Amino acid sequence: MLSSQVRKVGNQNGETHCTSDCHTVLHTLPVTRCLWGFEVACLLLMRCGWIRIAEPTDLSAADRGLTDRRVKARLLAEEGFKYYNNVTDKRFGGNVLGYVTPWNSHGYEVAVRWRAKFSHISPVWYQLRPGDKEGSFQLSGGHDVDQKWISRLRQPAEKEADADSQICVNNKSGAQTCGADASAPYKATTLPLIVPRVVVELTPKQTVQLLQKPGQAIDLLVSEMEQQGFDGLVLEAWLQWSALGGFADNGFREAAFAFFTKLAANLKVEGKVLLLAVP
Repeated sequence: MLSSQVRKVGNQNGETHCTSDCHTVLHTLPVTRCLWGFEVACLLLMRCGWIRIAEPTDLSAADRGLTDRRVKARLLAEEGFKYYNNVTDKRFGGNVLGYVTPWNSHGYEVAVRWRAKFSHISPVWYQLRPGDKEGSFQLSGGHDVDQKWISRLRQPAEKEADADSQICVNNKSGAQTCGADASAPYKATTLPLIVPRVVVELTPKQTVQLLQKPGQAIDLLVSEMEQQGFDGLVLEAWLQWSALGGFADNGFREAAFAFFTKLAANLKVEGKVLLLAVP
């Protein structure tokens, strides 16, 4: 439908533009690619009224019938752009990790607005890559770190959990442990841990070198997490190493788990956590 509303034109300067004749409105945007640029398409769709900006509402998704298994497509279309304005209410007492990608600026705002609903926020910032010397490694991606955004994430959430929404159990030692009742909404009191994702981008040979001598790479990771004030990291290596068939080999599997264990131990000394991205 968009292709019938958008056409490519040029001007005397050789610049490419996209024009949209929707609802008798002529809208011209200077771009280098017409139609295929996602942001351009979104701007045109919003201009034509085909995309609506998210709006707050006093009713939750459940109140509006959106969680019903027999929900109608029309209702989703009508209500899908709204969000419940009480952004601190939680119904799930478990851990929730949210990834944020630097190429989607809106994701940064979503993470801040709903930060009380997450236990971990993982900005996709870092890559572990081979270094200049044989068998060495470097950590790239630090230029994407946004400390102002992190400070916004760490601003206190609203109010404290309601005592009526807590459940308590007695453990074997007789001590009582209390937590949120997953069946009832409660106010989140904890802020999410900031645990940037580190993806391992190494060849099979370099992976073997990493597992044989992991010290330098571990020092790099722990040092960066400490300097930037992060709460730990999410390591994405399992999928890549599985694709290599590494975990089918006993020696590789033992070396990999030894690497994970040592990295986790070194992070724990600094009060930080390690999460593994396991598909």
